[in-house]
Amino acid sequence: MANKTSLRRQITLLGVSLVILTVASLLAVSIWKSISSHSQQIDQRITSAENVLIEYLQAKEELLLTASKVLTADFGFKQAVATRDKGTIASVLDNHSSRINASLMVLSDLNDNIISSSNNQLTFDSVFTESLINVKQNLNKTQLMLLGGNLYQLIVLPVDAPRTIAYSIIGFQIDQAFVNELKRLMAIEVSFFYNDGLIISTLPYTDTSHTEHFRKTDNSWLLFERKLYENKAIAFTNTHHQTYIAQLSVDLTPSYIELDKLVAITLFISLLIIAITAFASSLIAKNLTKPLHQLTRLSRDFAQGKYEHSGMMTEGSVEVLKVYTSFIKMGRKIEQREIKINYQAKHDSLTDVYNRATFLETLTQHMAAHDHDKQTSLLVMAINVRYFKRINDSLGSEIGDITLKAIAERIKSIYQEKTIMVGRFSGTEFCLVINIEHNESYDDIVEKFLSQLRAPLQVNKLWLNLNYRIGTCLFPERSSNAKELVRRTTIALEAARHENTTIRAYKDGEDEAYLERLNLLEELREAMKHDSGELFMVYQPKLNLDNGKIEKVESLIRWIKPDGQFVSPELFIHLAEQSGLIIKLTQWVIDTVLKQQQEWLTENIRLKVAINISAQDIAHADFIDYIFEKISQYKIDPKLITLEITERDIMTNEDLVVSRLKQLKQTGIQISVDDYGIGQSSLGKLKQLPIDELKIDKAFILELDKSEKDQFIVKSTIELSHKLGISVVAEGVENKASLDMLAEMKCNHVQGYFISRPIKSADLLTWLNTYE
Repeated sequence: MANKTSLRRQITLLGVSLVILTVASLLAVSIWKSISSHSQQIDQRITSAENVLIEYLQAKEELLLTASKVLTADFGFKQAVATRDKGTIASVLDNHSSRINASLMVLSDLNDNIISSSNNQLTFDSVFTESLINVKQNLNKTQLMLLGGNLYQLIVLPVDAPRTIAYSIIGFQIDQAFVNELKRLMAIEVSFFYNDGLIISTLPYTDTSHTEHFRKTDNSWLLFERKLYENKAIAFTNTHHQTYIAQLSVDLTPSYIELDKLVAITLFISLLIIAITAFASSLIAKNLTKPLHQLTRLSRDFAQGKYEHSGMMTEGSVEVLKVYTSFIKMGRKIEQREIKINYQAKHDSLTDVYNRATFLETLTQHMAAHDHDKQTSLLVMAINVRYFKRINDSLGSEIGDITLKAIAERIKSIYQEKTIMVGRFSGTEFCLVINIEHNESYDDIVEKFLSQLRAPLQVNKLWLNLNYRIGTCLFPERSSNAKELVRRTTIALEAARHENTTIRAYKDGEDEAYLERLNLLEELREAMKHDSGELFMVYQPKLNLDNGKIEKVESLIRWIKPDGQFVSPELFIHLAEQSGLIIKLTQWVIDTVLKQQQEWLTENIRLKVAINISAQDIAHADFIDYIFEKISQYKIDPKLITLEITERDIMTNEDLVVSRLKQLKQTGIQISVDDYGIGQSSLGKLKQLPIDELKIDKAFILELDKSEKDQFIVKSTIELSHKLGISVVAEGVENKASLDMLAEMKCNHVQGYFISRPIKSADLLTWLNTYE
């Protein structure tokens, strides 16, 4: 959050950024437009000056041509030339030179010898003669020629009488007056160059750096480089292929001064606009964010559960005021819903009494506030409605819900003045706390409560007679902690269920035993998780009485803690079934046994193994998939696996269990009914089940050689089973007399301590070798 920018700053930055972007764009366009316009004007000036220069030179050319023609057509001049009258020739040349203001009037003979000249400063050497020869190659046309370091515009005409007897050369010198006149006409600077050497210029720079002067740049303008002159070169080439350059130069400095003024003014205005925008944006942002700060504080109050706000927002736009009003309405609705949700979270939705969490919290508060000096105690009763499922099954869940409401109301009304609180912990379990005096009979209070609770209950014109079990515990006599007090009350209720009594008070030591069982379950869970060897499998051989061979074994789980303590299988398996941990425990057994079978098969030992499963296992949705997955993983023939399930577990959910046992049987897995004879099923019932084997409980086998009744039961069971096509196994054989009797009764397989105790796999292999 520290790196986040506030909304006020964001709005200000946005406004300023947009203005800067707009101003920068307009400034760029303005400068670009000004520069473009300025460049266009410069180009126009240079083009115009170029035209003036050319026209001016053409005018001079026409003047020279006219003067030459007049001169060469003068009879007296021709006669003087023919007679070589130098005085007359010089006089005529001077007159014509003065008339047209010519800088040069020269007469040469046909051999390029100078007859007469009006310019006595020129040296008529071989260079001049060579230049004269070149000029003669283009008669009647002016040419630029550098003579004696000066530039001239020359024209040559022949003097015919009637044949050519001489040549007249007339020219104007392009001197300072000449270029100044051009500058006046063109309004720009003009310079003449030959071979990059300056001949003459309107600028006062006549040294060797004159050319560099036109290439100078200015780096002081916004870090950009700009040239000081805009130049254009016009080339003039004479017959001697000599090129003379007339350079037109426009001084850009005045234009830059105007442009800089424009840019400075524009920048000043832009900065002023940006400053005004920043101030305006900040002001607008402040007006926008101030109501938002109020809304933030309002939201913070809502988060803390403060929903009452009587003040109204006085600042902000209409939209913000609407949002503020909506927030206030929302807060009121949230408060109403929160009250409702809070109530629902603390109460049972059906009976409107406390739920378990609220009951414990409230009980803790009452126990903390209890005055031990007063002769009072808190009696906690856990109440279970017996056989309530029958009501739901016969009358429907709607009647069942109404019944539970009526029960809750009756519980609250029996000791209305003494009742502190009532809670519902599960579907049919309620908990009640009442205040009793020490001089009151504890037993009488509970008996009276149960008597009134049992009274017929009217539900929708029906009168129901319900039965209950009650577990009780006293504070402070039996506990000083709310959770412990409720737990001990529940333990008393469970004891009442196991002892089949109606009222049961908590007894000292029962809670410790309960916690010990919980601790044992946690240790069992850790033992399975780490699989460090605490849990292991043993195998008890089954003797085939027909051939005397060991073809089957029963797998049995054992648990020895790291400290060497042996835990009874009956104890931890029973706890696992009660807690739901039996599913994972059975999966651990299946995985371990099938892995062991795979190892046996690699040693050519083919034994059928029986695995005990519970009703919870067979009813679990993933059980069949899991056992098939392990069969595939370890590549075990399903015919080598027998699943043992008690007749009691089969009858728990008969339809589902039978359906899944059939599914398993179809794959080749054998099904065995364990502990037969101590349940409620008959052979007539068993014939409808998909079973392959019947296992007679050891209660009928341990004293078989001594009990005629056991002999009769076992013999009839074996005979009837064989008639139904069911194999029989007798467990608990502990002497040879019982073994011989079972062989005589045609029992298929036997197991017991007389044959072998359950032993580990390594010991089993040794035992098998010895046995064989």
